[in-house]
Amino acid sequence: MKGWRGAYVAAAVLVVAYHYRLALPGSALISNDFRSLFIPLRACLQNTLREGSWPFWQRGMFLGYPILGDIQFQLFNPFTWLTLPLHPARGITVQSLIELCLCSAGMAFWMKQRGLKATEAVFAGAAFALCLKQTVHLHHWTFASSTCAWPWMLAGLDGFAATGRARFAVLTALATAGTWIGSSPQMAYFGTGLAFLYALALAPELLRRSREHAAVGLCAIPIGVALAAPLLLPVHEMNALGPRGAGVTYRFAASWSWPDRSVWTAMLLPRAWGGRPDFRGPMNYWELQGYLGLLPMALLFATPLRQRRNWLLLAVALLGVWVSFGEHAWLDLHRFAVRWAPGYGGFRNPTRALMLTAFCVAALAAEGLDRLREQPRARWLVLAGLGIVGICVALAAAFPAGYFIQGLRDDAEVAVWLLAASAVWAFFARADWRWAAVAIPLFIADVKVQCWDSPEVGPAAREARALEPFAETVPKAPLPRRVAAVLEWEEANAVLTRGWEGVTGYGPTPIERVLRLFEATWTGAIRPQKQINEDENFPRFRTDSPLTPLFAAPLLVADREASVPAIARDGAVRLYRLPALPRVFWTGAWQQASDERSSFLLAQAARGALAVLPEPIAQPSGPPGPATAAEHVEVRANEVTAQLAAPADGLAVVLEPWFPGWKLTVDGAPAPLLRANFLFMATPLKAGVHTLRLTYFPARLLPGIAVAILAAALLVLLCKLTMHRVDTPSTGGYFPPP
Repeated sequence: MKGWRGAYVAAAVLVVAYHYRLALPGSALISNDFRSLFIPLRACLQNTLREGSWPFWQRGMFLGYPILGDIQFQLFNPFTWLTLPLHPARGITVQSLIELCLCSAGMAFWMKQRGLKATEAVFAGAAFALCLKQTVHLHHWTFASSTCAWPWMLAGLDGFAATGRARFAVLTALATAGTWIGSSPQMAYFGTGLAFLYALALAPELLRRSREHAAVGLCAIPIGVALAAPLLLPVHEMNALGPRGAGVTYRFAASWSWPDRSVWTAMLLPRAWGGRPDFRGPMNYWELQGYLGLLPMALLFATPLRQRRNWLLLAVALLGVWVSFGEHAWLDLHRFAVRWAPGYGGFRNPTRALMLTAFCVAALAAEGLDRLREQPRARWLVLAGLGIVGICVALAAAFPAGYFIQGLRDDAEVAVWLLAASAVWAFFARADWRWAAVAIPLFIADVKVQCWDSPEVGPAAREARALEPFAETVPKAPLPRRVAAVLEWEEANAVLTRGWEGVTGYGPTPIERVLRLFEATWTGAIRPQKQINEDENFPRFRTDSPLTPLFAAPLLVADREASVPAIARDGAVRLYRLPALPRVFWTGAWQQASDERSSFLLAQAARGALAVLPEPIAQPSGPPGPATAAEHVEVRANEVTAQLAAPADGLAVVLEPWFPGWKLTVDGAPAPLLRANFLFMATPLKAGVHTLRLTYFPARLLPGIAVAILAAALLVLLCKLTMHRVDTPSTGGYFPPP
C-alpha cells in the first residue's frame, strides 16, 4: 500500500471479498425483514414509477400512507436510484454491498485525517464494516445505509481541525445529511450525537484558530441535519399520525434489552447460545450480538487515550455497552437517557447502541496498532490484553451452564487458536507495514468463523413471487384493486409487491387510525389514542366483523380455510370474496359523533347507510338509505378519479385514509375535504352527475426543501468566512508511509 488511493481501494476490496456471495450475479439477501419488508418496499417504488406517478403515496399496505413518511423507502438515497433498475431483491443487495464498501473506505479516510498510516486505516475499515454487529444486522437494510456516513462525518471534523479548509466542513454537513438519508433513524441519531460530541471536543482547538472556525465546526452537524429536512419533515408528520404519535411507554423503549450478566460471555464467544439458525439464547441472535473481535479488544490495551480525542471514543464505546442493558442498566442509565436525552425516548432496542461501540472500538484498535508499530515494546500491553481475554474464554468454557454447551466449547476452541495466533503476531511487533497488515486477516478470520451463517443469501429470482398465480383474477390498474391479506408475516406485504392495493401488511409505519379501526373489528369499539406499549408491526382485522366493508376490499387472500368457497387457489393460499363498500359512493345521511362514541354508527356506515362526521356541517342530513356507487373509478398512486351521480344532496364518501396533503376537486372546482367514518374522507355534494378528483402531494415536502436551501446558504456563508489560504497540510498527509 504505497499511497492512500491504494488504501481506499484495499478497504473496499476487503468488503467485496468477505461478502463475495453478495457480489455474485443473481444473488440476494433473503432473511427476515429483507424478504418481508424491504424487497416489497423496493418493488412498490418500481411499480409506482412504472405507472408514471411520482413516488408520494403507496397503496399496497395498511390502506395506504405517504412514501416520504416511511423513511425506510430510502427515497433520497442516491444508491437507491442507482440500483433501482435491478430486480428488487438484487437491487437492495447490491446497494448494501456498495454502502459497506463506502463505510470501509470512509474509515480509512478518517484514519488518514487522524494521522494514522495506510495499513492501520485499512484495518479500521475492516474492523467496522465487517464487524459482527454490521453483518448480523444486514437484514436491517437501513443500518449499513446510515452507518456508512459515520466515518465521513468525523473525517470532515478532523480534517477541518487540522487544515481549516472549508471543504472538510462541507463533507461533515453532507455526511450528516447522508446518515439521515440512509434512513435508519436510530443509527442516524447515534452517529449525529457522536459527531456533535466530537465537534465539541474540537471546539477549543478551533477557537484558538478563530471564532469563525469554531462556529463552522459546531454548526456543520446541525446544518447537515437541516439539509435532510425534505425527508425529515414528512417523516415527522407521519410519526405524529402513526403508532408512536402519542408517545411510547418505557416498557416499549426498553424492549430487547440485554437481560443480565450472562451476555458477557457472548461478548467473547458470540456462538455461546448457538448460531443464527439454531440460536437458543435470550432475545434473538442479531439483537443480542455485540462481539468486537478478539484482536481489536486486545489492541485497546495499547491505545494512547490522551491523543486525538481517543478518550472520547472510549467513553462512547463504554456508554454503548452500558446502555444496552436497558431497564437492567446500572444506575438506571437507560431510563435516565429515555427521559432526558432529546429524541432518544422514541427508540427501542437498547442493544443497537452497540453499533456505536463497534465503531469506536474499530478506531481505537487502529490507534493501538499504530502505537504498536511505533513502539514495539508496547507488545506487552497487547499480550496482556490477549492473556486477559484468554482467561475469560477459559472460564466461560469451564462453566458452560446456561449456554449451548457444545456451541460454546467449539467457539472457545476457535478463540484459543485465534488468540494464540494473535499472540505470536504481537510478540514479533515491528514497524514494517507488512507485519501490521497481518492484523487484517487475523480479524477477518475471527469474524468469519463467528458469523459464517450470516447473512442468509439466496437466488434473487426466487424472491417477490408470492401471489403471482392470482394476478389474472385481480383487476388491472387503474381500476380499484384493493386486496386484503391474512398471511404469515414473511408474505404479509406480498400484495404491495404485486402492485395491488392492500389492507394489512408488515411494517412500523401505518397511520395510527388504521390500527385502531383494525382493533375495533375485534372489540366492537374505537379506543382512545394511547402510548405504544408493544410491537404493532403486524396488525390484522377480523374478516367477519360488521366493520370490514369499510375497507373497500372485495378480495381476500388467506392461507387458511374459510366458510365460503375460494374463487382461486395456489397451494395453501386461497382467494376469497369479501363484503366491501364501493371505493367512492354517495350517501344522503350523516351523523356527528366523536371517535370514541362512533362505534355503533360505524356499523351503519359500513352498510353505506350514512356517514359519521366528527364535526357537524351546514348541509342538513337526509334519511339513511342505500349507497350509490360511483362509476368509472380510477385509482393511481397519488390520485383517485370518479364519476358519481348523486340522486339528491348528500355526501360523497371516498374510502381512502385521511391524511394531510390530500386535495379534492368536484367538477374542476376545489371542494372541502372532511374526515369521515373515523378514518376516511367525504365531501358535501349536490344532486347531479359530478366528476371527483382526489390528489395527494406531500404537505411537508416544499417546506423541507426550503429549510434545506436555507441550510445550504448558511453553510456557504459560514465557509466563506473561513476561506483563506491555509498551508497547513492534513495531519495524515497525502502520501504517508505505509
